[in-house]
Amino acid sequence: MRPPRRRGSGRPTPIRKGKVPANADPIELTIDLVGGRGDGVGRADVKLGWETKERSVFVPFTLPGERVLARAEIDRGEGVAASPLELIEISPDRVEPPCPHFMTCGGCALQHWATDPYAAWKADQVRSHLRRFGLGETVIDAPVLSPPGTRRRATLSVRRLRGGAVLGFHERQGNRIIDISECSVLEPALQAVLPAFREAFGTRLAEGAEADLSLTLLDTGVDALLVLPEAPDLAAREAWAELAETLDLARLSLRRSGEGHDRTEPLAARRPTMIRFGGIDVRPPAGSFLQATRAGETAIRDIVMSAAEGQGWRLDLFCGVGTLSLPLVDGAPVTAVDGDVQAIRALRAAADAAALGDRLTTEARDLFDRPFEGDEFKGFDVVVFDPPRSGAKEQAEALAASSVPVVVAVSCNPASFARDARILIDGGYRLDKLTPIDQFLWSPHIELAAVFRR
Repeated sequence: MRPPRRRGSGRPTPIRKGKVPANADPIELTIDLVGGRGDGVGRADVKLGWETKERSVFVPFTLPGERVLARAEIDRGEGVAASPLELIEISPDRVEPPCPHFMTCGGCALQHWATDPYAAWKADQVRSHLRRFGLGETVIDAPVLSPPGTRRRATLSVRRLRGGAVLGFHERQGNRIIDISECSVLEPALQAVLPAFREAFGTRLAEGAEADLSLTLLDTGVDALLVLPEAPDLAAREAWAELAETLDLARLSLRRSGEGHDRTEPLAARRPTMIRFGGIDVRPPAGSFLQATRAGETAIRDIVMSAAEGQGWRLDLFCGVGTLSLPLVDGAPVTAVDGDVQAIRALRAAADAAALGDRLTTEARDLFDRPFEGDEFKGFDVVVFDPPRSGAKEQAEALAASSVPVVVAVSCNPASFARDARILIDGGYRLDKLTPIDQFLWSPHIELAAVFRR
């Protein structure tokens, strides 16, 4: 069937097959569940082009059981994205969102959901990924939720407009930066420095220029990293250093957009930048990876330490600056490996300062190009691996072929974890414990720690 044409015109109307007409009537539907992106999902007849058919409809900021009026906007392939217009029937699980920027800022998707069903949904997200690999019957612990106001690291976006700078997070599914006045998930110490940085960017960025601001709360104060489009001149550097003094920052560093971490340079180092793991102080490089909350770090550490109890030599793969390596030293020797050379140097320096000697061995090694394998596992009783979001398929395959008694997997992506878990189980391991860990409160993101034994 050919698309309809305007009378007297050779051009077709805006209606196309598979497209939602701009003048389509709102649709009424009941929300059945919350999907993996945090949107409510229901079924309804939707007009796409000149055809009407039943489709899944994704409506943000809605909850299971709610009856809603929504406007279809775009076909996403797996369903139709819609914007909510009216809540006709409201779920008893709906609560008042704590943040004034909710529904505009893209950082949070689920502030309107009560804690218990929200936590159950997080566990269900993990289970849905396990089910795809035949592991749907796995027993999953209750999720560990980080409280509001405890996120200790964040990267915010900056754009210089005509009237000044906006500093915050991008809007939901858009490029506009929401200029945040407060954030319900950030540590108060990080929130406190935002107004001064906003004002500074408003005078030091050219109109239309963009930048990033990475903030981390260490034990000795706020560590800030500027990612700027151009290197500042001497006057600007002095002005930034003065801001660090005014805000009592522990450190302020600089990197140009597009450059690697090895090009980071200090603008102001006012006192040692320290964070403590296992009673040992580490000086992390600017912008280093840390677990997003102290509560999340504690939960992961406790699971790892419990699994390693009574075991001998430990191997920590993707160790970073030693979040788990240093606590693990209390009990047996540890070998710590990571591809980030700067992180390994920081960990080695901390170990030497603590006189750990050969109790902690470090190695800089790209575990994707050269995973630990074969005879390298001989003598190890526990292996911990905490890879990036993509997981570590090759490393999991090497572990599955090993005889290591205990493996602890820490993951920030249930999808890649489920794949790697299947590999380990097919290699003879059993999954003894799985705990979801929610460090990114009110977002669809979920992390986890799991213990495998032979």
